[in-house]
Amino acid sequence: MKTEVTENVFEEAWAGFKGTDWKEKVSISRFVKANHKNYDGDESFLAGPTERSLKIKEIIESTKDRYEASQFPMDTDRVASIADIPAGYIDQENELIYGLQNSELFRLSFMPKGGVRMAETALKEHGYTPDPLMHEIYTKHVTTVNDGIFRAYTSNIRRARHAHTVTGLPDAYSRGRIIGVYTRLAVYGADFLMKEKFADWNAIKEINEETIRLREEINMQYQALGEVAKLGDLYGVDVRKPAKNVKEAIQWTNIAFMAACRVINGAATSLGRVPIVLDIFAERDLARGTFTESEIQEFVDDFVLKLRTVKFA
Repeated sequence: MKTEVTENVFEEAWAGFKGTDWKEKVSISRFVKANHKNYDGDESFLAGPTERSLKIKEIIESTKDRYEASQFPMDTDRVASIADIPAGYIDQENELIYGLQNSELFRLSFMPKGGVRMAETALKEHGYTPDPLMHEIYTKHVTTVNDGIFRAYTSNIRRARHAHTVTGLPDAYSRGRIIGVYTRLAVYGADFLMKEKFADWNAIKEINEETIRLREEINMQYQALGEVAKLGDLYGVDVRKPAKNVKEAIQWTNIAFMAACRVINGAATSLGRVPIVLDIFAERDLARGTFTESEIQEFVDDFVLKLRTVKFA
């Protein structure tokens, strides 16, 4: 289902947007600066939730209540992944924006890459038995984040940690606070972002310890963007190209955020400031007559409902 991303695709997606510098190099801040308009009105234009939105909301709440009273489903022998886990839905026929954290609503992911002991503890706390094969792989064959952290600790740090005289050490929460710029996918599409990553990688000519590590990290970012595109494929949306309207902008942003939530288990996985970018798309579509105010609000409602389904073990 891959669509060839040509100049015509960008002309269509960016038609009506002001500014040029943000088109040459990825910069959401420049895109916002060139296109944002202040709103000085009140909330009187807002419409109430539709019957469809309320139905989706009821499914989410009832499912969560049922699992809280019993047990949340959880992966035990399947490691968290962006695109190797199937698409999940709440109510596929009635959803407007697609994309969940796992293959079913509120299914918890097994995330051993940060630290297998933490991941296995989470399994036990939810009533599951760790998988022996997963344990062997992540104790004998894979170096986790916490493995690296403990190897870096000095003897004094280890003693202080054991005595609980210091707090905030990274092994307690593994990857910390993550705030991505998820609207980049909506404005540019995955192909544009991947081409820029390739250019960054190719621009590094000097070979030393630091640049080798940097080239490896950029390569991993490039590969991850490819996985994000595959996640879009699972839901039947081609995020390789930029979004051409506000519904697609919301959809692309949700795919980007859920891709992160599928593999990142930090102390906080924040959405960041996406409303201002989505509002720019919305203003353009309203002026064109592409969507009505009520339709756009329903897209946003569906997006917010998706965000409320994110849950870590």
